[in-house]
Amino acid sequence: MTGSLLYLSREDLGSLGVSMGEVVDAVDAGCAAKGRGEVVMPPKLSLHGEGDAYSQVMAATLAGGGLGAKWVTLFPRNAARGLPITNGLVVLGDGETGLPSAVLDAATITAWRTGASVGVAARYLARRDVTTAGVLGCGVQARASVRALAAVLPGLREVRCHDAVPAVAASFAAELGADLPRLSLVVVLTPDAVVADAGVVVTAITMTRDVRPPLGAGLLAPGALAVALDYDAAWTAAAMAECDRLFCDDVAAALATRAAGARLSGLPDPIAGDLGDLAAGLVRGRERADERLFCLNLGMALEDVVTGELALRRARELGVGTELPL
Repeated sequence: MTGSLLYLSREDLGSLGVSMGEVVDAVDAGCAAKGRGEVVMPPKLSLHGEGDAYSQVMAATLAGGGLGAKWVTLFPRNAARGLPITNGLVVLGDGETGLPSAVLDAATITAWRTGASVGVAARYLARRDVTTAGVLGCGVQARASVRALAAVLPGLREVRCHDAVPAVAASFAAELGADLPRLSLVVVLTPDAVVADAGVVVTAITMTRDVRPPLGAGLLAPGALAVALDYDAAWTAAAMAECDRLFCDDVAAALATRAAGARLSGLPDPIAGDLGDLAAGLVRGRERADERLFCLNLGMALEDVVTGELALRRARELGVGTELPL
């Protein structure tokens, strides 16, 4: 319909049947395009508020037509209000005309693409024989991360999980155990127990100013991969520094965050490369079975755009969503 855009709500997106494997593949392809220099992605605009709340505006364009921006908010106090912590909107546009094509719920797209970024990192940096993973922080991003790991690690059989709120961890284990019957979801009592002997460790705890990283040096097993979705909230600088190599999703963003001073002040040098470098084959991923590797995924606009485009294509095929006039 000329002169209109498609609105996709949280419910709409959930009805599309998009698999996490599809999202991982889309994000992987987007990262490869970035590595080849086919993505324009300016720095995020961040606005900070009370109670560790913040909002961000993120934008990217990809060669071949991908064009979009996301406005996303993270309000930790919403948990006590019974409201989602993460909210916002993704806006997609036609790469040839610039006309808006869709508005999508950002919470769903953010969860999908964040989990998929863990899957991409595991593709290039995890051992192929991983059977056990650990998850610290059992929120929406962690759920998506486990689904992504299940999609890319065929030998995965056990996931150990811990959350500061025991009931959250129990719900996490029950939900994913039912959805992914090949996996055994085990709730453990301490953060250290999440890491012990795990081949991949994902951390996704709430980032507040007063949080002290619960994971220090000496915990990550030889040959393991740690993927942090929570900046430096979960891991100490010493724990990151003891890894053989450190990667991130976007080198420029990681360095800019460190320079700003609020986060990642202890980020060690050098950064071996980012997901774009890995996906485009510009740097080598895992080189030895006993390497301890670390990947810091801060989130990229290109991930939102390619995930949003995937959802939009599926919605058009299925006739899902609400057409809105411009």
